[in-house]
Amino acid sequence: MNITVIGGGAFGAAISSVMAKGGHKITLYSPTNFKQLSATRISKKLSETELHKEINIINSLENTKDCKSVFLAIPTQNLAQFCEKNIAFLKEKQLIACCKGIDRATGKRPSEILSEYSSQVAVMSGPSFAIDIFNDMPTALVLASTDASFLRQLQKEISMQNFRLYRTSDVLGVELGGALKNIIAIACGIAIGAKQGDSAKAALMTRGFSEMIKFAKAHGAKEKTLSGLSGLGDLSLTCNSIKSRNFLFGVALGSGKFFDKNATVEGVATAFAVSQKAQALGIEMPITSSICALLKGSVSTEEIIHSLLSRPTKEE
Repeated sequence: MNITVIGGGAFGAAISSVMAKGGHKITLYSPTNFKQLSATRISKKLSETELHKEINIINSLENTKDCKSVFLAIPTQNLAQFCEKNIAFLKEKQLIACCKGIDRATGKRPSEILSEYSSQVAVMSGPSFAIDIFNDMPTALVLASTDASFLRQLQKEISMQNFRLYRTSDVLGVELGGALKNIIAIACGIAIGAKQGDSAKAALMTRGFSEMIKFAKAHGAKEKTLSGLSGLGDLSLTCNSIKSRNFLFGVALGSGKFFDKNATVEGVATAFAVSQKAQALGIEMPITSSICALLKGSVSTEEIIHSLLSRPTKEE
C-alpha cells in the first residue's frame, strides 16, 4: 500500500515507522524539520529514535501523486489551513485523520474538514502514545468511517499483530471521545499539580467522563462508543501518564511551573470550542467551563478547585 503521512511530529513518525515495518511504501511529509530529519533520520520529537530505513522523507508533495492513502498527523487547529493549501494533492484520496480535537475557529471535527476534499474519509483514534507504537508495543485503536467497504478494506490493509484496529461507523462518537478526553486530562493534571491527590483525580476522571457522554449523546453519538477504546480507553490513558501532553500541561498549570509553549496541547483549543457548543445547547459542563475560565485567566487554580468541590450535592 502506497501511503503518505503528513506531519513529522511524534505521532507522524510513529505511524510512518509501524506502517513501514508492515511492508507498506511510506513517504513522510515533514517540511518544518525536513533538513534535520532527512540528514540524521533521528526524530527528536519521539525520544531521539531512528526512523525506519525505508521511509522516504520529503518537504514537497509534488512527487507523491501516486499515493493511495494519506494519514494526516498534524494538529487539528492546523488541519483546515493545510487542506486548503493542498487541495489538488488531497482530492479524492483516502484521507485518514490521526489528530484529535475540534477546530476552534469553525467548530468542525477533523472528518468534517476532510470530507470537503474526499469521499473516502476515516478517523483513527484510541489509547495510544506515539513512543509505544514506534516500539511495537501492543496497541488497540479504532478506525471509524461511514463508508463500510472502505473501512473494512483499510482495517484489513493496515492491521498488524501489535497494532490492532477495531472498526465502527460512529465517526462522531470516536472523534468526540478523542477530543473531550483531552479537556479532562488537563483538569486531572491540575489536580495533581496542585497536590490535591489521586482521589481528586479519580473523581475528576469519573465526572469528566459523564460530561463527555452528555455532550456526545446530545450531538447524536452512541454511548457505547464513548465507553470503548476511543472514549473511556483514551481517557484512562491520557489522565494517568506523564507521557500525555495534556496531562502534563495541567500539572504545570496546577503547580505554577513552566510548560513548553511549542508542545501541542489540543485540549486547550478544544475546551473553548466545546464550551461554546455546550452553551448553545444548554448543556452544563462544569469541568470544561472551569478549564476555560482558568485558561482565560479569569479565575485561579484554587478558585476552580473550590468551585468544583462546592457544587450542590445530588444523585449520581
